[in-house]
Amino acid sequence: MDIRNIQRTGKMYYVYLPTAWCKKHNVDDKTKVSLKHNNDGTLTINPTVKKENLRKLELTINEDDEAILHKLIVACYLNPTSSFKITLGKDLSFEKLLRQKKQISLELVEVDQNTITCDSSVHIDDVSSLLKTMMRKTTNLIIVMTKQYNEELIHRYEEEIDRTRMLIEKSVINSLTFSRTPKLNTIDLYYVSLVSKDLERFVDTLIRIEEKEKEFLLQLLEIITFLKNLTEEGGAFENLNYLVAIECIKKVENLKEVKIKDIKTYDKKRIKQILSTLTETLMDWAITKELSD
Repeated sequence: MDIRNIQRTGKMYYVYLPTAWCKKHNVDDKTKVSLKHNNDGTLTINPTVKKENLRKLELTINEDDEAILHKLIVACYLNPTSSFKITLGKDLSFEKLLRQKKQISLELVEVDQNTITCDSSVHIDDVSSLLKTMMRKTTNLIIVMTKQYNEELIHRYEEEIDRTRMLIEKSVINSLTFSRTPKLNTIDLYYVSLVSKDLERFVDTLIRIEEKEKEFLLQLLEIITFLKNLTEEGGAFENLNYLVAIECIKKVENLKEVKIKDIKTYDKKRIKQILSTLTETLMDWAITKELSD
């Protein structure tokens, strides 16, 4: 085993490659090498750039339960495939076919009688930009609910937010599964995934709040704007620290406690609970950042 010291220049870390290895594989200052991040934390350097070959996935199931099909399709979409095809043992009824098309808000996924296909897939490496987009859309959604309540626009925003969250999950899974070098480190990818899930749950409940609850909606707008500003400053919560997390926790705690009397009050209480969970994630993330500095 050859032990070498890590060198550092500014924020860049590097290590010299063994001269004998470079000569053996004809590596010089014009050569490109490929780096593979392994699941056990090791790093593999290959003297040639290896092209990532995504698999074509083909599945066959004898199932027409809509909930099962939806979960299966989403799982196929989220995982790194060049394409996938699901063959059903029985044809979907026309009514179920229409419901399934409506349920699956994924680009490029097609449902046709007894086959479900996706011939290509979108992948975005920059998870930070996706989270920024998700925060902006959530902020705009609340603004629409407070200033010009429009149900069609509200549901459109909700669908776009769901789709963005799914792209975040897809990007995180792709980055952790294959040799792509993510723009965020692994632990930050984990926290972005948690934040995006909480935000999606928040929006799913938010759209049930009535227009007349303007005071409550404005309080929520203040909290979400605070979070949005955190994503706008540098990368994904780059300036997050435990003091900022405490400030966010206080904003959520300032929301008036709601006694559950009916579905409407339950939704308001649930929103506070979701935001509370989100702030717990932010505090966890802030302490992780503190330890890594």
